[in-house]
Amino acid sequence: MSREANPTIIGGFVLGAVALVVIGILVFSSGAWFRDRIEVVTYFPGSVQGLSVGAEVQFQGVPIGQVVEIGVDYVADRDSFRIPVRYEVWPKTIHVFGDLEGKNPRDLLERLVAERGLRAQLESVSFVTGQYLVSLSLNPSLPAHSEPPKAGDAIRIPAVAATRDRVQQMLENLQLDELVDTATETLKALRALVASQETRSALTNLNQSLASIAAFIKRVDDQLDPFSERADATLSEYQQLAETLSAEVKPTLAALRAAAREVDSTAASLKQEVSPLASAARNALEEAARTMQAIDQLTGEGSSTRYELDQLLAAATAAARSVRSLADYLERHPEALLQGKR
Repeated sequence: MSREANPTIIGGFVLGAVALVVIGILVFSSGAWFRDRIEVVTYFPGSVQGLSVGAEVQFQGVPIGQVVEIGVDYVADRDSFRIPVRYEVWPKTIHVFGDLEGKNPRDLLERLVAERGLRAQLESVSFVTGQYLVSLSLNPSLPAHSEPPKAGDAIRIPAVAATRDRVQQMLENLQLDELVDTATETLKALRALVASQETRSALTNLNQSLASIAAFIKRVDDQLDPFSERADATLSEYQQLAETLSAEVKPTLAALRAAAREVDSTAASLKQEVSPLASAARNALEEAARTMQAIDQLTGEGSSTRYELDQLLAAATAAARSVRSLADYLERHPEALLQGKR
């Protein structure tokens, strides 16, 4: 006979299982259910392929939140679709210092959107997997956003085009079809130009011109070889001539230096010989002057002796002048003793 199950025991097991599930969720979720969060929404203009719920939200590479919802909105007034990406920002990951310390993080985000150009952009996590995340950054140079900063209870952060969207836009602007058509027409024109008779004739003439130039260069080269040899021989002869002249000029210069030294020695000897003669001549003149003075004192005026003495004195004076002139000349020109007066 079977025993009836004890409801108390069954209830205890159920409550224990529920408690274990709750504890496991709290442990493995790292307290995410009880975390403070700020709701944010961004409407991305292009495709959000690769972005999924749970993707990280980063600010300059630092995780500050995660994506919680991705949807599609139809705006009837504009007859267009938009893609809202809702994500949460964790205030505890943002630390405020300075004048804004203690300010509400929600007010800080609204201020950054309005004044500092806070924008959201999709960035690739891996080119292999194609996964994307939401990246927030400050762009003060961007113009102010005309949309209201709030969308319900969520803060609205404007979006900037992702890199892949800009690349796609650039490729669309390139008009690849026109570029391909232009390149094809250019290749056809080049093919026709290469196959034309004029091009072939031009190539033939070019080959002939190149052959003529090569022959001319060969002739010039053949003529330059003998000229080069003659130039080398001429240079060798000039070198030998220079060496010969150098050998002959050196003795001549030595002889000229010796002759100059002899001339200097002769001039010094003549100066030594002329100096005594000039001194003797001056002494004689002085003696003659004293004699004339004594005779003048002995003779009286009007006598024949005085007259004769006057005549003699005049002659002696003339002779003295001549001797003095000779002495002065010899002193200025001592070489006159050897060569005579010219």
